[in-house]
Amino acid sequence: MSQSSIDLIRIPVKDIFTENDPDIDVIKVLGLSKKYLKSKDSLNFVPMTVVAERGGNYRLIQGHDIFHALVQAGKEWAIALRIKEDTGSSDQWRYELDLSTTQLNICNLDANEFERALDYFQTTIKKFAKLKVDKLVSDFANDPTRKYWSTLEILVEAKCGITKGNLPLLEKYLYASPDLSELKPITPININRSSEEDILDQLQRLKIEPKAGKLRKIDSVATARAIVADDDRIYWSLSKHLVKAKTGITTPLWPLIKAGFFFEPAPTPVPNKSKFLLNQQTPANLRIEAKSRNLDPTGLLKPALVELLSST
Repeated sequence: MSQSSIDLIRIPVKDIFTENDPDIDVIKVLGLSKKYLKSKDSLNFVPMTVVAERGGNYRLIQGHDIFHALVQAGKEWAIALRIKEDTGSSDQWRYELDLSTTQLNICNLDANEFERALDYFQTTIKKFAKLKVDKLVSDFANDPTRKYWSTLEILVEAKCGITKGNLPLLEKYLYASPDLSELKPITPININRSSEEDILDQLQRLKIEPKAGKLRKIDSVATARAIVADDDRIYWSLSKHLVKAKTGITTPLWPLIKAGFFFEPAPTPVPNKSKFLLNQQTPANLRIEAKSRNLDPTGLLKPALVELLSST
């Protein structure tokens, strides 16, 4: 706050008004008024805080007990710290005097600040008494993608005591406003050959995208591990192959990740002994394949044909 926006002044008590008086400490008011009456010139040592209004009036925002004691003692003057709202000054004073709730950008909190804020909610706010602080800290305090969050819904999805019901209360203290200047565009990677680490990083990157809520519910580590562990991965060419592999990616989730991956399947081996590829062929084609290898397909159904061709 600039020097020109505040000053210490002596103002008429009659020009001070209050809007919503907090609970007054009657004993303190009576005691202070007795002290003010001891001397004709005695006024308050500790300034009240007022905001200058048009018309020469002053709105009292701090020091209500002092004000009422001065009135009780019949004093005509008061010592006050005057704040001028029309000087273009910041609203910092509102936070300093607890007239506004400070909102923190969750994207900008470091790991220690993140943990301290959650500890405050858990120990101070009744609705967050069951908050699983340790789990939230473990999951998000050092998460490098947190700086790109655009919503607090991620905390709800973690199922650690923050719900849709108490989220509005949390939003009085926290908000998410990411700095996207450092966020690199998504570059698709080859799902058939990329490493587990690269797939994991890509899934984490995709979770930052708008409307990625459902994707954030999957376990990225387990999904990346399952993809790499599937021996048939090198032959995948369609999203349905990924879905059928039961990696954690479902049909509804595919649109949320398709911007991050592309398919480039390996050539069909010769002879083709891949059950994955053989199962994609029709029984007629499998019989032709069998005859080309001098195998007898007579009377065999598709499962038996696949077994014959994959083992011979």
